Amino acid sequence: MNLMAKKTKRVKSRDKLLMIIDGSNLAHRAYQKFENLKASNGKKTGLIYGFMRLLNSYIIRFNPTYVLVTFDTLQSKSSNFRNNLLGGYKEHRKKNNLSMDYEQFNYQLRSVKKMLKYLNITVIWDNKGLGHESDDYIGKFALESKGKVLIISSDKDFCQLIDDRIKVFNPFRDMKLNKRNCKDVMGYSPEECVDYLCLVGDKSDDIPGYKGIGEVKARKFLDQFGSIENFLESEEKFHGIDNEGLSELYKRNKSLIDIRVALKEYPITTIPIYYNKKNEILIKKLMGQFSEYSLNSFLTQEFLKPFKTLKQWKNI
Repeated sequence: MNLMAKKTKRVKSRDKLLMIIDGSNLAHRAYQKFENLKASNGKKTGLIYGFMRLLNSYIIRFNPTYVLVTFDTLQSKSSNFRNNLLGGYKEHRKKNNLSMDYEQFNYQLRSVKKMLKYLNITVIWDNKGLGHESDDYIGKFALESKGKVLIISSDKDFCQLIDDRIKVFNPFRDMKLNKRNCKDVMGYSPEECVDYLCLVGDKSDDIPGYKGIGEVKARKFLDQFGSIENFLESEEKFHGIDNEGLSELYKRNKSLIDIRVALKEYPITTIPIYYNKKNEILIKKLMGQFSEYSLNSFLTQEFLKPFKTLKQWKNI
């Protein structure tokens, strides 16, 4: 292969886009928005309809080469190493789940998983309890990918991964976050993300921050010191923060929040990956699923056309 051919090959590889979808995040949004939607046979179908409609729209909008969907499961949540680091980690979610019809939610989610397989889309789904949650797999695949990456999630933790290759699309804001706009939109840059969340905490995951430090003080702190490590190494003071107290909190919160640190301290050794071994869209099985849930708008070539442009992702 001559030099020009090698250069062309590298450019093409670099231009390929892996779109990683936070499937649990998307599934909950779809379920809540279309909770009362039913098929003609009475089956509830809101989660399925919303999930597939949004997935289709993202493929059209961002034109990825590959699509990977990750899900959290009861097993991944209960075995997650963070539970040992912080008692009460994501505790409020367990309480909130009591008011949700999880039997119905999981029933539809299993159908979504089948449909993804029939669409030749790879899924990460831990049903054994391997010790990691969806965020860890998303981080691993994003950081190890050689090409461009777009993460679809409203989870602010993923801002820490943003760089020249990796972007985050926040569905609630309908905005793609990058190195240029992250600070203006979120209040912190990708480099500041972990320290900012360590200071203010993360209510969505029940991770407490430093007492008395809110968004305004955290911003002033980072503007003054640049990072928590700089503060801990200096002799300067910041009103309301004790050096020793912050040091202890930072050590714990960093392992909980910093995906790179988590992957280093608790490396992923087994990947619960599921993909269609035939490496093609299984039209008949897919149509059977769509018909079962009266998803007539999906029984068209127009709906399937974007999926036919995808290549299968296997991380090999």
